[in-house]
Amino acid sequence: MAMKESHTINAPIDKVLEAFTSEDFARHVAKKAGVEFESLNVDGETSGAFTVTTVRGVGADKVPSVAQKFVGNGVKLTQVDKYSAPQENGSRSVETSIDVAGMPVSASAHQDLASQGEQTVVDVEGEVKANIPLVGKKISSAAEPYIGKALSLQSTTAEDWIKNHG
Repeated sequence: MAMKESHTINAPIDKVLEAFTSEDFARHVAKKAGVEFESLNVDGETSGAFTVTTVRGVGADKVPSVAQKFVGNGVKLTQVDKYSAPQENGSRSVETSIDVAGMPVSASAHQDLASQGEQTVVDVEGEVKANIPLVGKKISSAAEPYIGKALSLQSTTAEDWIKNHG
């Protein structure tokens, strides 16, 4: 299944990156989503190419009903965001992968963080895959809005966070 989102954040890209790499911000987004924050790790200097790995626990009540019988009490999501080095104007591209522990379900996305002066435009395009016989397509179509919402929540929450913490 494919997902496509676009958001404009009224903040310069350096402030957006500061938020997207902050453990406090990741905890805030997880709380807003109703999931459990477990960890955030930044590998590399944010002035160049770097990777952010975020782990979250998702209760069974937050999983699409078609997948609940497969998840027991919940699942652990590991999101890996590989940021490119900045372009001349600060814009970046991000390759995102999300793995669901213990399930043959994953998501991948390409994000563009476009610097437009005092604004940053975040475009996300991706897909969810579920390799489960007979119900895989149902699960991926049900999971796609959840994954899309999770990815867009970061962008939609960033502006207020930056205003209050920047």
